[in-house]
Amino acid sequence: MRIISGRYKGQRLISGKGLAIRPTTDRVKEYIFNILQDFPSRRRIVDIFAGSGSLGLEALSRGAGHVCFVENAFSSIRILKQNITRLKVPSSQYTILQQDAFQFARYVKEKYGLCLMDPPFKFPFLQSLLDELFERDFLTKEGIMVVEHEVSNPIRIQSELYSVFIQKKIGRSYISFLEKKQNARP
Repeated sequence: MRIISGRYKGQRLISGKGLAIRPTTDRVKEYIFNILQDFPSRRRIVDIFAGSGSLGLEALSRGAGHVCFVENAFSSIRILKQNITRLKVPSSQYTILQQDAFQFARYVKEKYGLCLMDPPFKFPFLQSLLDELFERDFLTKEGIMVVEHEVSNPIRIQSELYSVFIQKKIGRSYISFLEKKQNARP
């Protein structure tokens, strides 16, 4: 696992052992950031289910202004911190929140330009979490959410709060790009 592009290009990341962390593959990461291109530049980003930080660190490498890493597992946070140290990321460019995704959704006060989310493949509450996040209106007006989820764990393509504008199957994953509906209730 490595950083694909930007100021940390080519740097290897620690991914951890066991099944607690299922890192996003380079192929999936490359697809996501090829679609986003310069979108992360200078934006506030949240990486939910951050794990080793692969997605958020890629965004920082490509010019994100700040990344909030949301992760519940202490073992994953330890690996995330090792990766941050390894890349020498300035402390002003990131925040780490040790909490579960629903805690984050319930108490989010910031607005983010990009949300990266890679939940465990068998996460049974994915749709509920998406609904809660969009109800909290946590994205900026032009904000985007990118979710990697298992094919057997689909999400609604349309809701009253968001729509999926790109969805691609890669292996056993869907990569879904979501945007909030402009006329959705705040």
